[in-house]
Amino acid sequence: MRDFFKGVRRRIGKLDAEQLREQYRIISEEAEFLETLFSTNSDGIIVLDEKGAPMRANPAARELLGMAVADALKWLEVPLGAASRRELAVSYPQARTLEVRTLPLKSRTLVYLRDITAEKARGEEELRLGATKAVRDLAAGVAHEIANPLNAISLNLQLLEREHPGDGSIVACREQIARLDTILRGFLQALRPTRPVLAPGNIADPLKNCLETMKRQFEDRCIRVVLDVPAALPGVAIDKAQFEQVYFNLLKNALEAIPDGGKIEIAVSSDDNDAIVEIADNGQGIAPDQLAHLFEPYRTTKDKGTGLGLMISARIVRDHGGTISAASRLGEGTVFTIRIPRIERRIRTLA
Repeated sequence: MRDFFKGVRRRIGKLDAEQLREQYRIISEEAEFLETLFSTNSDGIIVLDEKGAPMRANPAARELLGMAVADALKWLEVPLGAASRRELAVSYPQARTLEVRTLPLKSRTLVYLRDITAEKARGEEELRLGATKAVRDLAAGVAHEIANPLNAISLNLQLLEREHPGDGSIVACREQIARLDTILRGFLQALRPTRPVLAPGNIADPLKNCLETMKRQFEDRCIRVVLDVPAALPGVAIDKAQFEQVYFNLLKNALEAIPDGGKIEIAVSSDDNDAIVEIADNGQGIAPDQLAHLFEPYRTTKDKGTGLGLMISARIVRDHGGTISAASRLGEGTVFTIRIPRIERRIRTLA
């Protein structure tokens, strides 16, 4: 296009009226084409003059910013006449992350806006998966290193027991070693990405089994558990054993967060798409900066915790095609919400 204008400038004195009309037609069509590209581009484009006032802006710019371009520029802090790149979080008309780039164009500045919400989410998911694999590999290595000396200690204790039969301290040591071995095996089994064995079932059944298992713990600390389960619930495809582990992790966290005499409220419900379980406690709550990393490995609010329980729970829920989320207020408590697709919804989606 630049070469075209240079050619026209060189020859304009030699062109007759008909040739000028033809050149004008070409320029007009090209300008119309460029205007269409500018207006229909899904990325935002803003052109600023030397003082930072908007000269041109396409519809996508206003849509991405959620307000008039002139208003957005007041807080956008665009560096005039300089190249830059940064990310910007906006919450209206919807929460998303924008990439904001600037490019100097002689006395003007071009501002380029791109929605990178999905791209950023994919990057975070890849980091999460990488962290999960790293934890899994680390756990396998640590378990292997611990298992060997445990076996050696166990063998020596057996020899000692033959020499000193009935020695209570030896028996106690062997029991503790057996307990450590069980913990190691369970830890590795929990971290291995085993696919759930799905079968039609009820989302409340493994919850009831878990509550029955933990009944003594609630009674010992005078914890009141309020369970609200409707008479009829939609069927879900579920691995009951894995979901008992999810409920155990969440209820164990609730127990550790609330004082003696506290309360845990559990509500089971459903909507057109999902079966839903909400587990709420009246404990100390979780700070916003900790809540943002709640399902990451080694992120925990407990002094002696590892954060692996919630990471494993989130993985199990995702493997069921569901979601898990948490909401909390400091001093008021925390609510975990699990959503699992109804079976009929799965069938509708496949159809």
